[in-house]
Amino acid sequence: MMDTTTLLVTVAATLVGSGFGTAIVGALLSRRFNTQLETHKALLQRNGRIHERQLDALSTIQAKLDEALFYLQRATSGKIQGEVSDKELLARMSRALAPASEELSKNRLLISESLAQKLDSFFDKMVSAGITLNLALDPMVPNGQPRAELWDKARDTAHKEIPPILTAIRDEARKVIHG
Repeated sequence: MMDTTTLLVTVAATLVGSGFGTAIVGALLSRRFNTQLETHKALLQRNGRIHERQLDALSTIQAKLDEALFYLQRATSGKIQGEVSDKELLARMSRALAPASEELSKNRLLISESLAQKLDSFFDKMVSAGITLNLALDPMVPNGQPRAELWDKARDTAHKEIPPILTAIRDEARKVIHG
């Protein structure tokens, strides 16, 4: 009986040492490594698709925000005779803001909370300035001091308050884009 046990141990040691055991251990390690590799590849592909969607959304939003601010600043600036009316400039501003707002709504989950807050602040200031300018253009507002105060408030918002918000949005968007 002792000889059988010794024989079995010797055969097992010979099999493990001969490469058969090494092949089994290698196959197990290879399987584990391949599983981990596939998991990492899937994560990288997913993150790449998310980053691509972030880039598309931020590019679209940024272009529309620039356009909307341009129209607001033109509406609040002095004009030469024959230029587009302030009402038309405000309408163009609204038409530029609408797709930016829609793109933000569709992709809000892909954008950081701090960037979303800056974008919300930008939209709030733009709408507020637009409302103020519309009031200044309203014929029901008396000429003189009340109308001038509304114009000044809209101009200050368009030229002094909103550009730093847009710069902060650009800076944070660049961080997202460039990693």
